[in-house]
Amino acid sequence: MRRRHRHERWLHARIPEELEDALKREALRRRWPVSTLVRDVLEGALDMVEHIVEDSVEIARRSRGAPPRERPSKPPRPRADLDAVYGWQELILNRGADCARCDADLSVGEAAYRGLTDEPGPPAFLCRTCIRRLREPDNHQKEQPS
Repeated sequence: MRRRHRHERWLHARIPEELEDALKREALRRRWPVSTLVRDVLEGALDMVEHIVEDSVEIARRSRGAPPRERPSKPPRPRADLDAVYGWQELILNRGADCARCDADLSVGEAAYRGLTDEPGPPAFLCRTCIRRLREPDNHQKEQPS
């Protein structure tokens, strides 16, 4: 039985009928609940705004002649829960990410593998090395005869 994450907060908003229809159509196309689609869209939009603001600040600094700021070392991230992933889809990254297993930097334009899951939350990516390890026969549980 699949464990569901319990969300503690509800958010109600008034939206135009056209937006409601568009959200329902997209949720139906993806075979997702509308609430999951809305949550993912909001999380993605907030992440995108954060990246735009960070990039804009850096562009403004450089235009004033300031040297590029060194990126602070990444704070330790909690390990992605890969138990909920039922498969991996290869893709080309349009923005950088980190491998959920080995924390390798995954650059724009690089091939990576996104974890497919029914659970909400941020996406999990694996690098090619970790996918190769996953494919090794030693990593598969052998079925025990009954």
